[in-house]
Amino acid sequence: MSQTRERLTTALLVAGVLGLAAGCTSDDQVSAAPAATDVAPTPGATASPTPVEAASPEEALVAEYLDAAVAGDAAAAWQLLTPQAQQFYSTEQTFAGLFGRDGTVSADEAGQLLAGDMVSSEGPEGAFTLVSVTTDSEADAWVVRAVDGDPADLRIDDAGVPPTGGSLYEWRNPAAGAEDARYEAGPAVLDASRPATLSFASPASTDSDVPSTVGYPDALFGWVDGTSVPVELGAAAGSERQFTVDVEPGDGAPTALTVVWETGLDGGAPASWRSSTVLL
Repeated sequence: MSQTRERLTTALLVAGVLGLAAGCTSDDQVSAAPAATDVAPTPGATASPTPVEAASPEEALVAEYLDAAVAGDAAAAWQLLTPQAQQFYSTEQTFAGLFGRDGTVSADEAGQLLAGDMVSSEGPEGAFTLVSVTTDSEADAWVVRAVDGDPADLRIDDAGVPPTGGSLYEWRNPAAGAEDARYEAGPAVLDASRPATLSFASPASTDSDVPSTVGYPDALFGWVDGTSVPVELGAAAGSERQFTVDVEPGDGAPTALTVVWETGLDGGAPASWRSSTVLL
């Protein structure tokens, strides 16, 4: 009996030990298996950045030109001009002495224009791209074209007005005056009862025996805030040629009127383009 009791006791002890071991193993397995947790994705973690639309090559060139004007860097601006615009000044030194003071953009004007939005418009038969900028107090436009038809060589036609003698063209309505005149910044007053008017004096009126460097055009092309508008050649007034543009009254916001004409068609310098802009 003692052996039977001993065997029974031993069996019970073994069974108890196995039971405890099994119980420990079961508890370890439960605690080692954590409950699944839903992890919310980080908002925007895979979102792509919004692309910034790049400026056109013509607008980038004008911005570079304005940067040079702000910095007073005539050497940098000179490199951006067409050969015809450079020829108007004859030498880079002459250009440097007149830069920003002969009807071309001044440093102060350039700084304000850089803050405005650029608008590009195609010229007649794709001859050039007109890049315009209008702010509350300034407006200007630049003729950008490919030199010798090479689209990789874009330059700006931005010759000033002759530094001596009377100006050969001026705005009559609004009465903004000659291109090289400096009037108070801000819109010029347009007599809305009449069309806008730009007048060209005959080269003969200056007693010159060479063609005018600013031209004596018989046709102009016009844009109002980047939109093409017709320009009419008015009735002759003595030796003058007057061009008119019908401008619709605005809603109070400044309006920019730009006219462009081709020069060099009278046997003078090689053909190029000139522009004049007035803020209304």
